Amino acid sequence: MLLYLYWVDDLFNELEWREHIMSMRTLFMLSLFVCCGCSLQQEQELRHELTNEMHTLHIEDFEKKSIADNIISLPEEPTLADYLQYALLNNPSLRVAFYKWAMAVEKAPQVRALPNPTVSYSYYIREVETRVGPQKNRYALMQMVPWPTKLTNASDKAVREALSQKYLYDAEKLALFYKVRRAYYEYFYLGRSLQVVNDNLMLLKSVEDAVRIRYEAASTSNPALIQLQIELGKQEERLKSLQALRPALAARLNAAIGRSPDLDLPLPETMPTEISALAEAELLQALQQNNPGLNAARAKIRAAESAEKLARAQYLPDFSLGIGVIQTDRRTDTDLPDNGKDPLQVTLEMSVPLWWNKYSAGVREAQASRSAAVNALKEQSNQLQADLRMAFYNYDDAGRKYNLFAKTLIPKAEQALESSRAGFSAGSSGFADLLDTERTLLEFHLMAERASVDQAIRLAELEMLSGQSLRQTADGQAD
Repeated sequence: MLLYLYWVDDLFNELEWREHIMSMRTLFMLSLFVCCGCSLQQEQELRHELTNEMHTLHIEDFEKKSIADNIISLPEEPTLADYLQYALLNNPSLRVAFYKWAMAVEKAPQVRALPNPTVSYSYYIREVETRVGPQKNRYALMQMVPWPTKLTNASDKAVREALSQKYLYDAEKLALFYKVRRAYYEYFYLGRSLQVVNDNLMLLKSVEDAVRIRYEAASTSNPALIQLQIELGKQEERLKSLQALRPALAARLNAAIGRSPDLDLPLPETMPTEISALAEAELLQALQQNNPGLNAARAKIRAAESAEKLARAQYLPDFSLGIGVIQTDRRTDTDLPDNGKDPLQVTLEMSVPLWWNKYSAGVREAQASRSAAVNALKEQSNQLQADLRMAFYNYDDAGRKYNLFAKTLIPKAEQALESSRAGFSAGSSGFADLLDTERTLLEFHLMAERASVDQAIRLAELEMLSGQSLRQTADGQAD
């Protein structure tokens, strides 16, 4: 180690030696820039997007906390927007996707860098006598420089893989928002179902009082009262079943936002009303352009193409550039020109690619990888188009059902209920007709709520598939 330090000090005391080193370093850096400059801009753009997303997710704040801590807390009466923001900052699966993206971005500088230079030292056991003095030691610096396209393709492959991870992160975010929205809407439907069933129970109990007053003088059992009590028992059981479902749906929503499933959540009071006129052809076009899963698959194909080019470049040689100096002592017996001057050497080495079977296997491997990526894109595209068509049908069907129940069937059922009540009070109709009308109105209300929630869920699914927001307010402005 001491010998090495003395040697470095001796080298850098020589101005001419330092100038040669700086010239080699400049040459290497220029070669690096020429080889990989095409991918540097895209890498910088990815780093800029990564930094922005890091601030959005409050990654620095999260890393200062323990795993059990959360970045933000929910308000007492959280809205859907509060749940989405909470999930964005606290969901573990989204952070996993973010860190995979960050890992991929950091790979590009590693594959783009030149190999470490090598330093060699030679000691002449027998000094070489020359005209200008005896040679004692030799110092050399070597730098291996791969064939330029190897660095280019390796850098392109790494950047395109990082781009693929970025799109996968975007897909994870869309999937997370869909998961949160779906859990929120189901939880909202539970609250609405509890309210509808409870209102129906109150209505049946008021009818029970009327039936008791009407038949309180009867000495025999009253079939109408028995039927009513049976219906009350069925609805009370339905209410208990819905109440028992609440912890499970709350746990699902908590898990979606990255919160402990054991924590309680209030039932949502409102559900955002979206008015969206959608066209299936436009959604299919948006899917091809914006779906991050498809964009990630396309980036994988481009990365596989770079990998194939890199495999073909293995047939080409690599070079090593070097510079060396030989320590030469002065002659004491005479005074000659350049007496004791240290000679400089410049070295150029070239590898010889001999193992063509190995390189051919690498090319075939890369070609198979590219073909697999192309077919994966086709399969994913076909499946996503099928999913979008089904989601669009379900969205349209749910909207049609909601309009049917809310605008046609429920008003008619309410009119029928009023008519049955009046007929029962007047004695012109039986209690069975009144009970059937009550039951029908209850089912219509529940089916209308179910259709409204289903439409909202399908709209969230269409957003996830198309990769764009489809929500509009009543005045037609996109959210």
